[in-house]
Amino acid sequence: MRRCPPGVPEWEEVYDSLTETPDFDAPWMLGEANMTDLIPRLAAQLPMTNAAIARHLRHNWHDIDWFPDAREWIHKLNGPILQAIVTVNPFEISGIFTACGLDPVVDVIVNSAEINTLSKVTMTEHARMLLGLETGVGTSILIDNREDNCEEFVAAGGVAIHFTPETFAADAERLLSPLLA
Repeated sequence: MRRCPPGVPEWEEVYDSLTETPDFDAPWMLGEANMTDLIPRLAAQLPMTNAAIARHLRHNWHDIDWFPDAREWIHKLNGPILQAIVTVNPFEISGIFTACGLDPVVDVIVNSAEINTLSKVTMTEHARMLLGLETGVGTSILIDNREDNCEEFVAAGGVAIHFTPETFAADAERLLSPLLA
């Protein structure tokens, strides 16, 4: 959703300035605001109509740049391992995951906006409940791009991989390969 439309190089800066402010970010991620709240804010600062902004945002759903190593592991683990995505994102992420083809390969997707929390531990507990698993995160692995989420998860008894594009392949091989043996 951050990718610039043709001819609008300021898109990413404006998008970030709006979505990363405390008055919008937390409500959006907790489901208290949605894309219809964002569109007019963007239109007020960009040389685009509301309709053009809405089309661009939806178009981006189908054109996500995935990290190849992460996508490969999602497919490798499909079947032998129950997988859940726990994500801090607005309601619209469900449409993005569907458009990207993740529905058939991921067992459960728990979104912060749907359960009104930013805690990856709480989201994982909810995912485990949906999967019919015991409570506790002790047998769960969190892969997350935020170090504070990883620290919270480890403190709760889980295992975490701090995702960076540079180190993910090696980290995943070390922690996930044994699950397939």
